[in-house]
Amino acid sequence: MVPSRSGCIISTASVAGAMGGLRPHAYTASKHAIVGLTKNKACELGRYGIRVNCISPFGVATSMLIDAWSGHEEDGEGMDFGSSPCEEDVEKIEELVKGLANLKANLKGATLKAKDIAEAALFLASDESKYVSGHNLVVDGGYTTSKNCVGL
Repeated sequence: MVPSRSGCIISTASVAGAMGGLRPHAYTASKHAIVGLTKNKACELGRYGIRVNCISPFGVATSMLIDAWSGHEEDGEGMDFGSSPCEEDVEKIEELVKGLANLKANLKGATLKAKDIAEAALFLASDESKYVSGHNLVVDGGYTTSKNCVGL
């Protein structure tokens, strides 16, 4: 990218990198680090025409989220999916995420899907965002605008 004096780097952070109170602590710290690294790399690489941004999504029913939730079964906060979740389990997680979003996010009537995050990445990679660099694009339905700390 440096020799061609152009390019775009997009990292995935999380709403955990935009607020406190989410657990586990190592995950939250790593997402804050990604946001900071994004800003530093944007400063460093901007002179070469390289844009650096990150996306911070709210909860999306992905295999990572399913694995994370199933990993807390012992403390009563997770769900037991056995060795691999089936389609019904994924739908259950999607319903839980949708319910949480409707309770917590400001934007009502929409549910965040993995496709929405992909579309945000496409925007950041496109010429439509040619002057956007060092930005943390939070895709959370307004969740972080009203919540600055989540009680554990």
